[in-house]
Amino acid sequence: MGPVQIHANLANAVILFNTILGVWGMIKYFRGEGLDGNYLGAVALSPLLGLAQVVVGLILVSLGLGVMVRFVHYLYGVLVVISAPAVFAYTRGRDDRGAVLLYGATLLLTAAFGWRAQMTGYEINLGF
Repeated sequence: MGPVQIHANLANAVILFNTILGVWGMIKYFRGEGLDGNYLGAVALSPLLGLAQVVVGLILVSLGLGVMVRFVHYLYGVLVVISAPAVFAYTRGRDDRGAVLLYGATLLLTAAFGWRAQMTGYEINLGF
């Protein structure tokens, strides 16, 4: 399996993982629950998965395989990496129900960023 396939598989992992975390956060919110260590620990893995994606992407660029990728692809990648830490900074580490809502919504949005980055990386244009 080459670096292009690894990058594609990591993209799928980013999308699926952040979707699961976003849905989990929304379920916690609608149940009236706050943040707990299990959820916050899983959220902490999201930017790490995004960083792994960035590292493989940089390897692809260094191999000359990133020439046809639109610039916005890289911007979406950055958003995937910084979204969860930005929510943590914004909430100042709160663990109430409102923080769960912010994490859930942000992680669903992060999954959308990953999905959109995947489309721009493979030159799929759906008119967005």
